[in-house]
Amino acid sequence: MQLRERNRGSSPMIGLTPLIDVVFILLIFFMLASSFLDWKGFEMSVAITDGKATSQSDVLPVTINVDADGKLSLSGEAVSLSALAPMLVRDHANAPVRLRPINGANLQHLIEVMDALGRGGVTDVDLVE
Repeated sequence: MQLRERNRGSSPMIGLTPLIDVVFILLIFFMLASSFLDWKGFEMSVAITDGKATSQSDVLPVTINVDADGKLSLSGEAVSLSALAPMLVRDHANAPVRLRPINGANLQHLIEVMDALGRGGVTDVDLVE
């Protein structure tokens, strides 16, 4: 009886199916084992209005205009982002704040202004058109 060797001279082939299965199981393991960061935020009361007065108080609201370049104006006067919250707290305590985007203001600029106001202690912010 003569036995022949199979595939003489060729290297054994590795199947891709078990390799794909192992990679898939590792992917599932790392997805379940990882922890995603909890984003820390701050509470802020933001309401979107049409610009009409919604507050019944005697304190007049303060309007902050944000333009496309990110420049701010507080009741018509130019102001920097770092000086905005302290100026509001000092000069317009307890006054509602209206944040108005003008001339195609970028959403990122509005978020930066709301973030600065929140860090500065201003919480009564309305976003108007």
